[in-house]
Amino acid sequence: MIKLKHIVDGVAVSEINMTEGDFTIGRNHGNSLQLDDGVVSGEHALITFVPNDCLPEMFDITIKDLGSTNGTYVNNASIKEQKLKHGDSIRFGTHEFKVFDDQSTVGTQTEYYVPDD
Repeated sequence: MIKLKHIVDGVAVSEINMTEGDFTIGRNHGNSLQLDDGVVSGEHALITFVPNDCLPEMFDITIKDLGSTNGTYVNNASIKEQKLKHGDSIRFGTHEFKVFDDQSTVGTQTEYYVPDD
């Protein structure tokens, strides 16, 4: 499961379970995540989750800034649109979130010892 963890002073204070589809972030009512903060635009950003073409049980996650006044940041870099991965830090104004994917270890390479004889 993919989660957004809300980070305050380096500590995760809450988490949001993410599901397939569109996830909107902004100050206006009706957003999937409503942030009551003057530096967050009414319709600030959009996160989309779509199944991966090769591995449908995995998701491709993309974040897109919706023309916000103060920008959307991934790993402290201003972005217009970018793919996200486990461990990425997202910032909207003073609100920081971290992407957590409990499937992130799937498909990692394992080392094996093969004797010489």
